[in-house]
Amino acid sequence: MSEKIRKILLAVDGFEQSMDAVRYVCNSVQPAKAEVVVYQVMGKVPDVFWDLARDPAWQQKIESLRAWEKQQEAIVASFMNTALALFKEAGFSPGSVATQVGRQKEGIARDIIAEARKGYDVVVIGRGKSSAEEGTPLGSVASKILSAATTFSLWLIGGKPTSDKVLIAIDSSEGGFRAVEHAGRMFSHDNNTFTLFHAIRGITVSSEGMEDIFPEAYRQQLMGDAEREIQPVMQIARDSLEKMDISPERISTKIITSVKSRAAAIVQEAKQSDHGTIVVGRRGITEVAEFSMGRVTNKLTQLAKTQALCIVV
Repeated sequence: MSEKIRKILLAVDGFEQSMDAVRYVCNSVQPAKAEVVVYQVMGKVPDVFWDLARDPAWQQKIESLRAWEKQQEAIVASFMNTALALFKEAGFSPGSVATQVGRQKEGIARDIIAEARKGYDVVVIGRGKSSAEEGTPLGSVASKILSAATTFSLWLIGGKPTSDKVLIAIDSSEGGFRAVEHAGRMFSHDNNTFTLFHAIRGITVSSEGMEDIFPEAYRQQLMGDAEREIQPVMQIARDSLEKMDISPERISTKIITSVKSRAAAIVQEAKQSDHGTIVVGRRGITEVAEFSMGRVTNKLTQLAKTQALCIVV
C-alpha cells in the first residue's frame, strides 16, 4: 500500500515573511509525499465604497480604489508565480503545487481555518509581523489559527529558519510519538538531520524545611531514575525513524536534566545547535482534558520566534 500523500495549506499574505515560509516548505518537505496549496485571502473592500460610485463627488476616489485593487491583484499574482517557480526548482511536480486566492468572507483567519478543515493535514503560516514586538508572541491571524488547530497540524514560521536540522521534542505520550512520526513522514530524509530531544525538569527546593524531605542526593537520584525511564522511549523513537528509511547516521538523541523550564531548554538547544525546526506534540504526558494544548507547547509558541515550530495533532 502506498504511503498517504500529506496535504499542506500554505497561508500567505504577499509579504516577505510569507516568502520565507514558502522557501522553508520548499527546502524541508519531501516533494514526492506532499501536495501544497499556496493560499491567500484578499481583503474585502466594504460594499459601501462601491455604492458611493453613484455620487459624482466620489467618482475619482472610486476609480483610485479600482486602480489600487488591480495593483494588489498584480502583486498577489507575482508572488504566486515566484512561489510556483521555487517549488519547481525544489523538485515538486507541477501537479503537486497549486495556488488559490480567495476573497475575504468572514475574516482572514476564519477563512483560512474554513479552508484548512477541507481535509488538510498541515497548515503553514508565518508568526505575523507583530510577533517580533516585545510581549507579542504571535500575530492576530496566527494566534486565531493556533486556537483552532485541533484537527490539523500547524507550522508557525518565525524569522528565516534553516531547513536542514530537525529537533523533535519527545516524551512518553502519544503526542510525543505522533511528533516523531510527523517529522519522519513530512521532512526530507536527504536534506535533514533529526535529533530526538528530552528535557527533565529539576526539583526546586524553595520552602523552609523541604531540604530534609528532598535532600540533594535524593533529588539527583530522581533525576537519574527519570533519565533511565526515558531512554527506552528514545530508542523506540529512533527505531521508528529508521523504519521510515532515515539513515541511522542522520539520527541522534539527547537528554538533559535539572532544567528550570522544558520549553526554554528546547529553544535553547535549537539555538545552540542551529536547529531551524522544532517538532512537538500539541499535548504531552501531563495533558489536561480542559485544555487543547499542553503547557510546554503553549510556552514554545511564545519562545520559538526564529524557528519553524511544528505543532502536531
